[in-house]
Amino acid sequence: MHFLTNLADLAVVLPAACVIAVMLALTGWTRGALIWLVVVIGTLATVAALKIGFAACGPIRIGDAVNSPSGHVAGGTVVYGGLAALLIRYAGAGRGWALLPAPLVAALIGLTRIALGAHTVPEVVIGGVVGCAGVFAMLALADLRPGRLRPPRLLGPAVLVVAVMHGHHVNGEALVRQASQHWTWLTAACGDHRPVARD
Repeated sequence: MHFLTNLADLAVVLPAACVIAVMLALTGWTRGALIWLVVVIGTLATVAALKIGFAACGPIRIGDAVNSPSGHVAGGTVVYGGLAALLIRYAGAGRGWALLPAPLVAALIGLTRIALGAHTVPEVVIGGVVGCAGVFAMLALADLRPGRLRPPRLLGPAVLVVAVMHGHHVNGEALVRQASQHWTWLTAACGDHRPVARD
């Protein structure tokens, strides 16, 4: 479980996403590289904003308590699901098929987060929805034609970065807690209850 969940740590997915953007640009698809970066950063920023909001305003209940949507699930889904979507589109398959890996990645990483006691089911679902929305946005914005990508050139560096960075961790939750404490206007708007966020 730890091996799989660590694949989606911010310390792994962020460098992998940057390398993929560089490789997309080197293939001559600079628009695709820009869209990739905007979508990945937008997805991570969305889940970070949700985490800050919940840290400042307190949990809600959707069956189980939602204290902190899963950043692992959102980040892993948009990066690995997004890369799979690009490769599937490169092979000539339709967008429906290209979207299929994203919820599978979300479910796999989500199960590891639940099994490890890091998140509740609703927290994992929210992270998965954010990540899948990122993949959908990327496919909607990207004009990918078969033959444009070179999968070996794209996959090789990405796999190398994931292998090198696997096991490293970024404590994003500490940053979320600090941000929520400094955004006093948000706390005032929501009340004074601040739950401890989890990664």
